[in-house]
Amino acid sequence: MTKVNGISLSLVAAATFLNVANADSTDLGKVSVTATKTAITTSESPASVEIITSKEIENKQVQRADEALKDVAGVYVRSDADHAPNSWSNAVSLRGIPQYTRTAVLVDGVSINNAFSSGVNWSSIAVDDIEKIEVVKGPFSSLYGGNAMGGVINIIRKEPTKQEFNIKTGYGSNNYKNLELSYKDKLFDSLGISVNYGHKKSDGYISDLVIKTPSSGTGGVDVVGQQLTTDYKGAAKYIVGDKGEKSWTQNDIGLKLFYNINDNSKVTFDYNHHKDEAKYNDFNTYLSDGLGNPVYSGSVQLDETHKATLSEKDFLFGPNGETSDKFTINYTNTFNDSIDIDIKASYFDNNYWYVSQTTGAVSAGGSGTFTDVPSQKTFASAQLNFQLGDYNYITVGMDITKNELQKDINTLTNWRDYDSKTTLQRENNGESITKAFFIQDTIDITKDLIAYVGGRYDYWETEGDFKDYINDVYTTYEKRDDSYFSPKVSLVYLPTKSTTLRASWGKAFRAPSLSDLYSAYYSGAKLIQSSPGLAPEKVESWEIGFEQTFNTKTQLKATYYENVLSDMMYSTDVSSTLREKRNAGKAEIKGLEIEVKQAITDKINIFANYTYNNTEMIENDSYPDSVGKELTYVPKTQYNIGINGDYGLWNGSVIGSYVDDMYTKDDNSDIVKDVYGAYESYFIVNTKIGYKIRDYLSASLSINNLFDKEYFQSDMTPGRTIYGELSFKF
Repeated sequence: MTKVNGISLSLVAAATFLNVANADSTDLGKVSVTATKTAITTSESPASVEIITSKEIENKQVQRADEALKDVAGVYVRSDADHAPNSWSNAVSLRGIPQYTRTAVLVDGVSINNAFSSGVNWSSIAVDDIEKIEVVKGPFSSLYGGNAMGGVINIIRKEPTKQEFNIKTGYGSNNYKNLELSYKDKLFDSLGISVNYGHKKSDGYISDLVIKTPSSGTGGVDVVGQQLTTDYKGAAKYIVGDKGEKSWTQNDIGLKLFYNINDNSKVTFDYNHHKDEAKYNDFNTYLSDGLGNPVYSGSVQLDETHKATLSEKDFLFGPNGETSDKFTINYTNTFNDSIDIDIKASYFDNNYWYVSQTTGAVSAGGSGTFTDVPSQKTFASAQLNFQLGDYNYITVGMDITKNELQKDINTLTNWRDYDSKTTLQRENNGESITKAFFIQDTIDITKDLIAYVGGRYDYWETEGDFKDYINDVYTTYEKRDDSYFSPKVSLVYLPTKSTTLRASWGKAFRAPSLSDLYSAYYSGAKLIQSSPGLAPEKVESWEIGFEQTFNTKTQLKATYYENVLSDMMYSTDVSSTLREKRNAGKAEIKGLEIEVKQAITDKINIFANYTYNNTEMIENDSYPDSVGKELTYVPKTQYNIGINGDYGLWNGSVIGSYVDDMYTKDDNSDIVKDVYGAYESYFIVNTKIGYKIRDYLSASLSINNLFDKEYFQSDMTPGRTIYGELSFKF
């Protein structure tokens, strides 16, 4: 086994750089620090690991960090198509385990899943600051605790090695503008500094349509311009307008300090600030009366026998935004070149907000509500790695995480004026604390056979309250607790230097988020009730796989896996006015990943991968009609094929990606796919080409959706988009 401690890792990287021309994009990828929480070669890893290097990211059109994962086997990225920031609609899931809540996302080993919903704002990560992204597939609650049901994504950022000043500026479709500044320096051989600033904005595009359900009758105003369509079940609907272009803006600031106390120990301090806001511009009605006047309210005659009632509110959607501040401090030390200690602490303050219109609101103003969702995550961990005898390498540690929520809903006299708050309608407060201990033993059974045996014990407790000042309802949810042990066992056999055979079994869990437990809200007239009695959901998983590298510079990987999820948190309608979550579901996932990569030169690679997920709900007392059906938001089939690399002064990529259609309704009743609200299958080609004009100046041109494919991913997608960029490096 090739175990790499914190000091020797840097020596390996330095030696590789001296011997291989493309070290930054090739050989760094042979070492993973995520799968075992220690540095280890990927061929010996207990799990299938995919590493995306900074060079690969540079060669692709990546404006938001999750976009770097779209062509990775076993990964499904459901995201806004115009790089817009959002912690909810930009979701990444692994191996058919749906929803972003079941994927652990880290930056430099520290979770960035927020305290409220476990969502991730991928826009808060400076893309140009990424050294590599490690995707570790399969359940890893044995090391990382909750959220790691599908796997772990760890984004590792660059450390300064010399003085650098970078400027990137670009312009693209939908009036998209991007400016990124970064400065890195290594001072006095012991102090490093990294500073970055980013500003992005876009006018957006029309994505949200206004759909009306016709009712039988006559007597409305005769109109033209309506478009007959259907819903996902095939029922007749009419498109009568859209909500306008969704514009957005974001700003980011980052500061990271590195101080080498001596040759064996280091401390880092990291601060990141992110702020974004999105809003819809002027809406469009497609209807006009006999005189050509626009119609957006009142009763209208859609056809000879059907009519509908419109209000201006139908065409409106309130603004929303998010602000976050994250502080992290990390201390590492290596004793006698054999014992590593790693201590981390972080504080993550997140504030999401949104505005809704209420009855009678119009474009110019009117009443509404302002929902403010501040949450805080405090985290601390200590980890020790050491050799025990000749055959055992131990990783042991503990951590504690505290999540807090304070959610307020206030009346607005004017939804256009955020300062017009009056009545406090409702409050939702909650907190949870998780304390954990984990241990893993890496055992060299023989020189060719490695076993990994580990487990983690989590103790979780929570409490909260709900205050409805409108209906005079006050509820306190007393403190309660739960615990779970997550084991994992892996065997890795290396019959030759170029062959890896791998098998593993493990369990994982996810405690309910504060949103699941305490965040009640209304969707129209229906109350979406929080469920403070929810228990953690669980998964048991096993997999077998192999990796083979040929002397033709060809790499082949394949993995078969099965996941059984139980106590799934599942939303169900209790009545026509009430919906709540319950631990009601049990599901099974059987999947296959196949990957092949071929090096054409030292700097050019072609690749192809295929992912298949067969999902089935096997129990659901809450909604029996879902039993035997596929899980929602999981494409059955995905594949990618592409080329990525450098040639002389040129660099770039051409990547084609296919994603199968999928269901959004638990009974799989959404069978019509090419309509608004559906997720239909698509194959698109994205390409980027760059040229190094001078040592300090590069230019690139990117085209997403090269062939202008039209398709729905619930909303309308933007079609072909083009982006040009200049990069200055000093």
